[in-house]
Amino acid sequence: MRETATVGLRDVLETVRSHEKTLTVYAQRDAIVSELRDYFASQNVAVRYSRCPPDAAEHAVLAHDGVFEAAVGLAALRTLVDPDAPPKRVGEPAPYQPVLEALDGATFASYDHRQTLHATREVEDRAWRAGSGTLHAGFQRLSTVREQRETYARLATRDLDVHVYGAPDADVRIDGVTVHADDSPDVTETWFVVYDGGPDPQQKSALVAEERTPGAFYGVWTYDGALVDRLLAALGDDRLTTN
Repeated sequence: MRETATVGLRDVLETVRSHEKTLTVYAQRDAIVSELRDYFASQNVAVRYSRCPPDAAEHAVLAHDGVFEAAVGLAALRTLVDPDAPPKRVGEPAPYQPVLEALDGATFASYDHRQTLHATREVEDRAWRAGSGTLHAGFQRLSTVREQRETYARLATRDLDVHVYGAPDADVRIDGVTVHADDSPDVTETWFVVYDGGPDPQQKSALVAEERTPGAFYGVWTYDGALVDRLLAALGDDRLTTN
């Protein structure tokens, strides 16, 4: 049963197709463009620059095949790429959120730890906003889960069934959270957050990433209900008891 779950997680990573999107930055200068290219290149997002009139608000537009998907002010994207910007708390709105949510099904070949945390927080936020349902999160090692204690204690105050997974390298206890000590490869070699949407199937979302080299992840971040269902099946009944 455990082997099937492992294959299921990796099967999702291998079958998601890449669909390049375009982020056009309308600004007075192109100073931030290179940073945005570095940030989004791994998600198959092409970043372009267009000089805007002096009296126009600086902003960015995300599109796919010429079809508008999202727009945000440039200040929001500066927050996203600024390594010194404080991480937002779960449940708090983020100004760059419309762009991240529009990257439905984006794949990435090289996603660093900070970028993975950004995507993780977006899935956690969906669960927080919906307020019910089941949330599964695997952080490779339980010591890493311990670093996220405040976030998951906060999520557990909602009507959510929260499960966290990791290799048993630390004793972790969080009120309202089911902790799974699990040293199987699909837990120790992947980072995942999967939300079943609660009462609303439109809220289903997931991040699953495989660490292929230290600190670099390959995977999928998706709001596709069918993909989320496959991930939930891979995290099936054999994982719903504590170890």
